[in-house]
Amino acid sequence: MSDAPCGANTETAERVLTMNGAVRPEMTIAPGERQFWRMVNASPDRYLDLQLDGQTFETVALDGMPVAYHEPRNPTRTANHFLLAPAGRLEAIVTGPPPGTHSALRTLCVDTGPDGDPNPEMVLADLVQPSSDPSSTDRAAEQLHATDGRPPLYKPIDIEPLKKAAQDFTVIFTEDKNGFYINGHKFAPDASPMTSVRVGTYQHWRIVNRTAELHPFHIHQVHFLAYAQNGVPLAHPAWLDTVNVPYRGSLDVILDFTDPVIKGMSVFHCHLLNHEDKGMMAKILFK
Repeated sequence: MSDAPCGANTETAERVLTMNGAVRPEMTIAPGERQFWRMVNASPDRYLDLQLDGQTFETVALDGMPVAYHEPRNPTRTANHFLLAPAGRLEAIVTGPPPGTHSALRTLCVDTGPDGDPNPEMVLADLVQPSSDPSSTDRAAEQLHATDGRPPLYKPIDIEPLKKAAQDFTVIFTEDKNGFYINGHKFAPDASPMTSVRVGTYQHWRIVNRTAELHPFHIHQVHFLAYAQNGVPLAHPAWLDTVNVPYRGSLDVILDFTDPVIKGMSVFHCHLLNHEDKGMMAKILFK
């Protein structure tokens, strides 16, 4: 774990991140071998800015939503690193580094804001190459050229009119020394739903963060398109169910409420669990 300052926070990190319950395990991958990785940020309050030394992530799904589902002509996205909020999931294909090179999976420094927790750089795992077994090289070559000829299943949606429409609902995150709030209210088990939506519709929401630290917005049972930050269109809009909201900033999303299985009472909340437990959660009724 790096002891260098990270962002605006000057506190010392007190915990290291483990991977599959181990501190800095070894992961075996042959040079040129392509592996499918499913990465889950199961931390209650830590951000991951994932990077694989010298390699890229060929992303195929985010938060369980295949990229090809909405973009069949662009079924993958390539990135050098990826910010994964608590509860976020990344599914990607990675390629083994060249022979004789050392590579590590690491998380980079994440500036969580003046009031946020420290998120310094850490090495999560080391990549190691298998013994010089000819069969392993053959398997890597087979995987490199393997393809799935089935057409992707997708659901075309024209969301441009929804982007131009006024917000259907606004979520405002605030906090003080007594707790954390959504639209000025702490969560209560017996509270009425803060909002309701009709199943079969889409809605334009704006999530506003009026605090001095990051908050990951999460909603149960549905996905949304995150497409603008602080009123500026994102270079890479993405369908997610957990998204980072910048401190003293905002995020615009289009929520998909068309799946008929989502009827009933549900919730949306900040996925920093300490914030959720201290009030930053609200009910939503699907009807």
